[in-house]
Order: sequence, then structure tokens, then C-alpha cells
Amino acid sequence: MEMEPYSLLIAGKKTIMLDTATSFSLAPFFVAFLFVLGGFMTLASGHLMAQDLSSSAIVELTTASGRTFRGSISPKSDFSTVHVVTSRGSMSISRPIAWTAIRELTINESPASFEKLATLIARVQQDDNSKEPTPGYLVVGPASKPVFSERPEPRQEIKPQSAPVSNLSAWATFKNWDRNPSVDGLEVTFNAEDAQGLPTTVRGHLEAELYAFQSATFDTVPHGQGARFIKIGSWSIPLDKTFARYDSRVARLPYQSNSPANDGSISPLGTLVVKLVVPGQGTFTTSMEDVRLRPYSAIRDANELRGNPRYPASENPRYAPYVTP
Repeated sequence: MEMEPYSLLIAGKKTIMLDTATSFSLAPFFVAFLFVLGGFMTLASGHLMAQDLSSSAIVELTTASGRTFRGSISPKSDFSTVHVVTSRGSMSISRPIAWTAIRELTINESPASFEKLATLIARVQQDDNSKEPTPGYLVVGPASKPVFSERPEPRQEIKPQSAPVSNLSAWATFKNWDRNPSVDGLEVTFNAEDAQGLPTTVRGHLEAELYAFQSATFDTVPHGQGARFIKIGSWSIPLDKTFARYDSRVARLPYQSNSPANDGSISPLGTLVVKLVVPGQGTFTTSMEDVRLRPYSAIRDANELRGNPRYPASENPRYAPYVTP
């Protein structure tokens, strides 16, 4: 029995006459064509979106806390932190914002997706050819990675100049410079300064005198209530015997016979008078009050108040407790 042919309509037109014995369906081919066409349109739209984005596009981000940040994207941005740069005059401020904190996003005042933001970051990093830091660039917030300097910067020391001396400045404290635990003397850090307050080189010698209270019986010193103010040390040191420390000079004054380190009858504080004798210029004097002559220790004080020696025999067997007048 013969079978009647039929027509296939495409777009409302009769184009092909097929016999039922040899008929086949074009629907799968038509669906595949639409899928390929849709893929090309998607790629084209993504390419156009990338072309529409400029590295100078203005981004506005709203975080979970409700704060809104507006500015351009920094090339320092990555997939964990977005850096928004806001320029004010000659100063640029960069604010790091975590991706997880972003709740609303607009690019050039149009709602955008995170994919578009990632595309913009890639465009900004591509356009950023300069690796040098921008002058006047200030980063606000914690750094994404700790920055460590491989080579420490050299200390800018003030080199002493040759100028007339105008002033002498000094600072002193007790010091131990040998192997035993007791204090050996005072260490004085001093500077000869010119009229501008800058260190200057001089030739001469340093003189120092140390005064402190020494306890005695009330009958011996009734007017001093059992204590006398005496000189317990005197030194004269040439400047070439001192040593340099940064832009200053340091002199060591070892304790003499009346040593406050092992004589508790001497007060723990004293007055140090330092004189700088410069031939051809004169003598320059400074004094330091309340110079501590030995370390303060609450434990040793409490032990001494209980009738025990301040130092064990292995440290200072000659130490005698100081009695406050």
C-alpha cells in the first residue's frame, strides 16, 4: 500500500516533501542550534560587560554593619579583600573590606553582581603596570599580610660638629659592669652642645662629685636629725677615656670607699654634679638630683625590715642597712 507524502513546515513555509517511509525529525538539530547560539550570546554579553567596565569605575559597597564605602578599586584587591580607594585632594585613602561583609554592590551607580566585581578587579590589576607605591598613599585598616623589612634601615646618627660649647647635658644611673651581682658605680651619659643644641666635639676632661645622706647617731649630728649630707665620691676623667654611644659620650664613675652598693648607712638617692672643663672655653656645669645609687627591691626591703641582711653573704657581706633619719 502506498503511503501519502507529507510536508514539513518550518517558519510557516512548506520547504520539504518527505515520504513517511523515509521521514526523520529535525527537532534535536534545532535544539542544538539554539544552545550553541545561546552560548555565543552569553560569551558576547560577558565580553561586552568586560568592555563596559573601566579601571576607574566607581564602586559603592554596603557592608553588614550598614556602612557604605564609595570609590575606585585598588589593584591590591584579591578574592578575600576588596580595597576601595577614596581620593581627597592629593591624598588617597584605601579601605580594606572583606568579601563576606559585602551585602549590597553597585558599579557606576548600577546594581552589580560579585562576578562583575571580580571582572572589574581583574581589569584594574591588568591596567596596573606600575609596581612602585603611589606617593601620598595611606592604607587605613589592618594589612592583609604582615610586612617585614629584610634589611633594617640604618640609624640616622647626628655627627658631632666642631663648634663652641654652650651647654652641658647629662643623665646618670647605677650600673654593674663586672660579673658579680652588686652595683659597681654610676654611668654618666653626657653631651657637649652648641648654641643650637646640637652635639659638638671638644677636648678636655670631665669632673664629677657625688653627694648623699649618711646616717649617724642623733648625738653626733643633732642639727641633722641623725644624718649628714656628705660627699661620697669625686672623679676626674679625660674625655679620651670615655666611650661613644650613638651621638653621646659615656663615662663610668666607680664607687669609692663610701660605696652605697654595700654601705646601707648611705641613702639610696644622691646628687651628682658634673663639670666639663674645656681649655680655652671654660667650665660647664650641670647637676642631677635624686640619682638612684642602688637598685630598688621590694623583696630586699621587706627582708631587711624583718631584721635580715639586705644581701646574702655571697653577694655583699659588708652591707649594713640604711636607717632613714
